[in-house]
Amino acid sequence: MQPSARTTGTKAKSKSTSKPVPTAKAVKAGGGDKRRTDPLAAESDAVIERRAAAHAAFAAAMIQQEESGITSALELFRKSLENDPDNITLAIDLSRRLIERKEREAALEVLKRSAPKAAGTELASTFQSLLGVVYAQLGKREESMAAYREAIRLAPDELINYQALADLQGASGRRVEVGTTLDLAARSNSTDAMYWIELAELYRQYGKRETNSAPRSLAAARTALEKAAALKPVEPGILQRLGERYESVGQPEKAESVYRELRTRFPKDPRPTGKLAELYLRLGRNKEAGEQLESLKKDNPSNPVPFYYLGLLAFESRDFERAVSHFERSLLLNPEFEPIYADLAAAWLSREKPAEALAVIDKTVGRFPPEFRREYLAGLAQARLQHYDQSLARFLAAEKAAAAKSPELLDHRFYFQIGAMLEKAGREEECIGYLQKSLKIKPDFDEALNHLGYLWAEKGVRLDEALVMIRSAVKAEPDNPAYLDSLGWVYFKLGKFAEALPPLQRAVKLLNEPDATVLDHLGDVLNALGRKPEAREAWTESEKLEKSDAVRRKIDANP
Repeated sequence: MQPSARTTGTKAKSKSTSKPVPTAKAVKAGGGDKRRTDPLAAESDAVIERRAAAHAAFAAAMIQQEESGITSALELFRKSLENDPDNITLAIDLSRRLIERKEREAALEVLKRSAPKAAGTELASTFQSLLGVVYAQLGKREESMAAYREAIRLAPDELINYQALADLQGASGRRVEVGTTLDLAARSNSTDAMYWIELAELYRQYGKRETNSAPRSLAAARTALEKAAALKPVEPGILQRLGERYESVGQPEKAESVYRELRTRFPKDPRPTGKLAELYLRLGRNKEAGEQLESLKKDNPSNPVPFYYLGLLAFESRDFERAVSHFERSLLLNPEFEPIYADLAAAWLSREKPAEALAVIDKTVGRFPPEFRREYLAGLAQARLQHYDQSLARFLAAEKAAAAKSPELLDHRFYFQIGAMLEKAGREEECIGYLQKSLKIKPDFDEALNHLGYLWAEKGVRLDEALVMIRSAVKAEPDNPAYLDSLGWVYFKLGKFAEALPPLQRAVKLLNEPDATVLDHLGDVLNALGRKPEAREAWTESEKLEKSDAVRRKIDANP
């Protein structure tokens, strides 16, 4: 990351702060020899004329910049500096303008010519910072690092110079030196709380990159934050940043304390309450998060944010009706908040209202570009409405949207859902293709293993493969009644009736509610084992749950 000209900590303004210089004519007017009493008069007429020209050129440049832009004004700024070479503020101003225009060689020339004049002044470190910027942009890292080191020596409390130097060291592969630079920054006597807060962030980022240094960097970051807290900052923006940094270094209890202090001192400011709500959400303290959000909702009923988060909390607690209510209120207050459409659609789907979910998603057409999650939810909704062609179209639209931006979303579960939908549509061959695609991504995915194994068992094909797959699924979830039913059924299809009975009996016991298909399978196995009365009983229970001509024929054939 190259240092920016806008982040050098320079004190220069966009306009020169040098005092207007009297013209030579004005100095001469009035008669008499003022050279003994007037300091300006001690200067030569040539110097005075050059200063006057410099001032005139600067004024003309400012006017030109306002009227025609910086390009046509640059020459006038250069002329002003040529006539007043000791004006270090103007030199900084001109170099910054040149850097912004990527005229780096010209900026470097200005800085190198004027830097000696700035030596010993309060602007000396600014010159070194700007030299660091230009050298870095020219690819001269060693010269840039040298300039930043000098800027640090001259102004040890300017954190931006440490950051720029550390960035260059990291980019040069000198990772150990980065830590040394941050440690040097930590020896500062700065009384600026933001200095320590941002230094803590630099340590945290360094620890993330250099895992061997992570524990030490984390400790240094926390020490920096304690120094910031010891300065007792009172500005709400600084306190909020302190709380955020405490969170980032794994000290949520201190972040909570800062946010609570903010809320007490600034009771009309909703941000501390919002921060507390976010913190509690991340910590899983949903009840406390809900309390903060309810407070936000009460204090500002036109703010969509608390309604949105309350909706998420309700969704997580499976109170889908309440989730819909909160999401709808948030959407009403801010219809341009794109993520909420998918959340509201998901809540409607969870309430078994696929038509309502589709209606929400349809509102995004023309408003937002196609997006994976919305298209995926639309595919699920269309499938539940048994609109299988439309469902496949939406799933394929989701696939296209993810492939362009987030291919990681096209995982095993995504392709499994398409396969499951196609199986319901009676398109078995296509279904099998998607299930195999799911298993190619995750070969041990038990849902796909069971589903594909069961399909092959039903068709009476590839039974040995089906048995291996279903056994793997059962191993992953030994108490899943659907998997146990599949295992019993594939044993039945293989003619292994004795092996088929135990998993089917166990499946019946584990079901929360009786299932017609499982009872039908149990009846078939009992019948094959010669236990006809028990088989008839199982078929009868199956037929009561779900009318089936095939089951009725089996009952009638076994009076």
